[in-house]
Amino acid sequence: MYTTIRVLRNLIYAASTRGADLQKACSALGITPEGLNDADSRVEGVVPVMNMWSTLEASSGDPCIGLHSGIQNNPSVFGLLGYLMQSCRTVKDTYTELQRYQQMVSGWISYKMEVTNKGCEVTFGVNPIWWDVSPETARHAIDAAMSGTFNFIYIFTGRKIYPLKAEFQFPAFQSRSDYERVFNCPAGFQKEKNLLIYEKGFADIPILSYDESLYAHFAETLREKAATFEKSASFCDQVRQVIMRDFAGKIPSLEIIAAHMNMSERSFQRKLSQHSESYRSLGTSIKKELAFNLLRNTDAKVHSISDVLGYAEPSAFHRAFKSWTKTTPVQKKNDF
Repeated sequence: MYTTIRVLRNLIYAASTRGADLQKACSALGITPEGLNDADSRVEGVVPVMNMWSTLEASSGDPCIGLHSGIQNNPSVFGLLGYLMQSCRTVKDTYTELQRYQQMVSGWISYKMEVTNKGCEVTFGVNPIWWDVSPETARHAIDAAMSGTFNFIYIFTGRKIYPLKAEFQFPAFQSRSDYERVFNCPAGFQKEKNLLIYEKGFADIPILSYDESLYAHFAETLREKAATFEKSASFCDQVRQVIMRDFAGKIPSLEIIAAHMNMSERSFQRKLSQHSESYRSLGTSIKKELAFNLLRNTDAKVHSISDVLGYAEPSAFHRAFKSWTKTTPVQKKNDF
């Protein structure tokens, strides 16, 4: 899983106008300030992004730095995908394309629009690995994505459109008023999802810059780019990416991942075997890699890591870890 510099640099620049230290934020990502110019380069894994948000909050002194930085977001942060969205016919179409190609921008945040009895709901998801390990930094990323919606919609439609209601998974705290000011509507906390609820007609609002020929051009370019991206990764790497995308405390079943890869279970297993891999061994290696990364790069307790990785009891995680390393998680953490 990765995030492109194109997405992160806009947030860093916006946060720096609120007092955040740009140099420290770049160091947290493992790059120099000059590295922000390489828009299509990637930051692999979630730990550098977690460190970036922690640094932005600490250096700015703003506990809602994501909320305030996201306001300045615009479609250019998505590169070609942003141009495709601006060429769409309706607001709903922009979210359809965002859902289709979002993985090419970042695997950590997801978007979904649907019309329900409540209205037109736009849901903002965060990968459960990030949410479980560092909900505070995940909150900043969700805040930025949600508050950035207003500028996106204004650029798309030429209208300032606010939701009827905003809901968040995290608890309310001292800045509740900030949320209601930014979203210009009632804000609810400790909800099931992070979402903005608009009137039902919101989805059908036309896009000012709709252009059928430009849409076709950008859509074809992105399809080609997505195909190239998939071909450049080995089969096992592609499977790993799908597993990580659907990881929610446990490795998804072989049946589910085979379906995602548009293969029968038998063909899927045969293909893995051709690469000297099995689904079980691939799942084990992913859990091992996640365990190592979390032990090395976070302050999470062993029992918390055990929960994130889907073990029913910490003792089961201990046994699995010893089978991988011949040592305990605590001993390994002390070695890092």
